[in-house]
Amino acid sequence: MNSKIYLLLLSIMAFSCTSTQKSNNNVIKLNGQLVESDSAYYGSSPILLCDNFLFSHSDDVASKCIISVLEDGRLINSQPIFDAGNGEHEFHRIALAKGSGTELYVLDYPNSCNKLLSLTKISYTETISSMKDSKVWKKLSLAAIPSIRCVFDTFISLSDSTILIPGSTHNEIGHILSVIDYKNLTVTPLNYWPSDGIKCDSLAKHSIYTDNCRIYGNNDNLFLYVCGEERFAFIFSIEGNNIKVKKELYSTYPDYKGMNGNYMINERSGKSLVTAANKKNIYAFLVEDKLIDKRVSRSGNVIEVYNWDGVLEKTIMLDKTGDFIKVSENNDKLYLFSNNLKTGELELWMYDIKGV
Repeated sequence: MNSKIYLLLLSIMAFSCTSTQKSNNNVIKLNGQLVESDSAYYGSSPILLCDNFLFSHSDDVASKCIISVLEDGRLINSQPIFDAGNGEHEFHRIALAKGSGTELYVLDYPNSCNKLLSLTKISYTETISSMKDSKVWKKLSLAAIPSIRCVFDTFISLSDSTILIPGSTHNEIGHILSVIDYKNLTVTPLNYWPSDGIKCDSLAKHSIYTDNCRIYGNNDNLFLYVCGEERFAFIFSIEGNNIKVKKELYSTYPDYKGMNGNYMINERSGKSLVTAANKKNIYAFLVEDKLIDKRVSRSGNVIEVYNWDGVLEKTIMLDKTGDFIKVSENNDKLYLFSNNLKTGELELWMYDIKGV
């Protein structure tokens, strides 16, 4: 056989194998079910899903959160929780995290985001009314912890005495993650610094990698960091005071420059990540900025699903577009939070992902 023809055939076979492998990628198309609600309002955006309790941000100035029950494809009993104010059992800005059991942690911090005020532990095994009963809350003051540069919208419960937060004390600003020992009131910065090749003030780099970021855990010393800009995310473990990156899932760094201790974005691609995770999987919702009626809307309908080893297991394509997702802890339901393009009203769609 002519050598040129032989090489051509090999190239065609190699291309065919590659193309087949890509075409056989596990892409799953799902149709959603509209979740009926017993009230017109369930919150402005989701915060946390604990079993069948959904916590959402509240637009009501009198409360910091809306709690609802997801039951049999319905959203019921929506009501405010965690009153806003300066009282003993009131909150300023909050972040929520689930513990390893049936406990919910509420982190309270001021609007300036430069201190931790308190950590409140609540059992969520009972009814909503019992969760709202401040007499059974266990509240610990964190006012003695040094001033911290952090945006506390996200944190992880590590143990019965420690939490993981994005941020650090000002004298350790060259770190983006820290462990807070809330019983001994100490802060331990973890050694990790993004290698994005941009030379700038440490505070500027610290800020861009903590602002609007998200962190998740699988309760087995594996964690996920997701940058608030572009698509940059990695799985890591904590070894002593060090962050060990296990797998980088997305590697697009923010395009920015330092400016007087702050940062300025040079250019945005318009592509970013909205994420959810449970003990089994990581769900990376690929969203993009789109111009709709002269307004920029960030939405998508494609979700890449990874295991905690960082292996892409499947890609889910939803029949609706939305802004946020949440996934049940037992990995059987996915929820898409969307705006009806015609009415502008918030909608919640449920997808059955058990066995897919």
